[in-house]
Amino acid sequence: MKKINRIVSASGSEYMTECITFIGDSLKKMNVSNSLSLRAELLSEEIITALVNHGVKDPEIDISVKKRFGDVCIDIKVPGRQIDTGLIKKTWDLNADDRNAEKAIRAIILKAHGANLKYEHNDGCNMVSISAGKAERSMLILTLQALVLGVILGLVSRFILPGWFTDGMCTYILDPIKTMFMNALKIIVGPVVFFSIVTCIAQFKNLSELGRMGAKVMGMYLLTTVIAAVLSLVLSFAFQPGTWGAALSTAMTEVVEVDTSADTSLLTTIINIVPDNFLKPFLESDTLQLIFLAVVCGVALGTLGDFSEKLSTLFEGMNELFLSITTMFSRFIPLAAFCSVVLMLVQLGTDTIMSIVGLCGTFLLGIGCMILVYGVLVLLIARLNPVTFYKKIREGMLTSFALSSSSAAMPGNMVICTEKLGISQKLVSFSIPLGATVNMDGTTINLIIVSLFLARMYGVTVSGPVLASMVLTVIMLSLGAPGVPGSGIVCLGVLLEHIGVPIEAIGLIMAINPFMDMFATMNNVTGDMAVTTIVGKTEGVLDREIYDSV
Repeated sequence: MKKINRIVSASGSEYMTECITFIGDSLKKMNVSNSLSLRAELLSEEIITALVNHGVKDPEIDISVKKRFGDVCIDIKVPGRQIDTGLIKKTWDLNADDRNAEKAIRAIILKAHGANLKYEHNDGCNMVSISAGKAERSMLILTLQALVLGVILGLVSRFILPGWFTDGMCTYILDPIKTMFMNALKIIVGPVVFFSIVTCIAQFKNLSELGRMGAKVMGMYLLTTVIAAVLSLVLSFAFQPGTWGAALSTAMTEVVEVDTSADTSLLTTIINIVPDNFLKPFLESDTLQLIFLAVVCGVALGTLGDFSEKLSTLFEGMNELFLSITTMFSRFIPLAAFCSVVLMLVQLGTDTIMSIVGLCGTFLLGIGCMILVYGVLVLLIARLNPVTFYKKIREGMLTSFALSSSSAAMPGNMVICTEKLGISQKLVSFSIPLGATVNMDGTTINLIIVSLFLARMYGVTVSGPVLASMVLTVIMLSLGAPGVPGSGIVCLGVLLEHIGVPIEAIGLIMAINPFMDMFATMNNVTGDMAVTTIVGKTEGVLDREIYDSV
């Protein structure tokens, strides 16, 4: 383990500059990328400010930057009284006496990175640990390496190794590992969706005081999500990726039975949104009922007076619990991807593999079309040159593509919006962190195109009412999707169970999902900056001279 430590006194006027400079220099020595370092510095500044405010007079700030097993974290320790209801909730939420944009901005920034923050109070000191996100990038590299090894072993197993050896390897090693991973996903599907959306709704309530600008940003994010959903439906039905029932003819682990006698009318679908039992949606993974319960609970949190804060803390704690479990399970994604790609190459026929190639083509076309849609919106609504917009944000697009994380790319995107697009810091500090949390247009395209592809592969007919409820589910999932590695797979599992496709179908696309996630993230980030640009221009907080400058 590598560790760098410094103690800074808060008695001087320049203590914050000294702290952030030390953190930045230390992260550079740990070989953390500039984008991830900016995020960590941004979070550290907000946290140090709050801890000093809760501390004794002129406290000493103990900062340690550690690197262990490729994961870099920043530990900040300041003497002071305990923050009873948790650092993030208590320190940055709006309250009746102080509702202003600055506190709302801090709430959004830290809410977007809640999974990266750990707080505790011990021996009269408040202590916060911040993950610099190095492990997430390492996970992407491990997954890509696993895919390459999987392709090599799959080809060798299919064309070189004896059949008895290949069959034994698949039956007793690869299939069991993949099945256990899929079962692990089933454990967390319901709780992750429920608690994520509850805390998401509670966050929106806190933003109500931001007025017209906040409403316009949220409205634009919702508009682009709806456009992404419609676009992905059109492309999916136009190109029809996937051979009907192809997955049923291969050596899959389960036989799929589809109940065609079920009532799938629109009226029945609407009626069934309201469950007759609170636990039933969790046990049956009924997505619409889970979303209904989550929305009701999220709205009701604000009507309970003194109990609202306590229950909000409980829900946030449960959300953190299941996000942590999801993160634990996601550590096995490289192994699951390795097993899936080997099984795909060994067990699936050429037609199935070509169908998966067709899925990739349809998805990439959807991403390309949606990125063009952002340019059209910039031209029609903001009356700005979209070519200039694309040129100035290309660095942010490439960074988000490489990192495969909207949150990790957020600080760099904020700099692009202010320095290259000329948008005011106040709007950028609100819109970009919020977009990293709720604007998932690329994820929407991914979920719809992939779920319909897998429905065709398993011979499942998606009727009109089911299709409508699926789109609503996808939009809600995109708003409340948990911001942790592997959350896209969890959301896809939710959607597949909703339309009657077994969750084991995820194994068909496990091998290509990391690549699709990189493009989806790039799309999400482009949408964040497009919406910020549009709202900035319409609200008169965009400097046209900076925007048009070369």
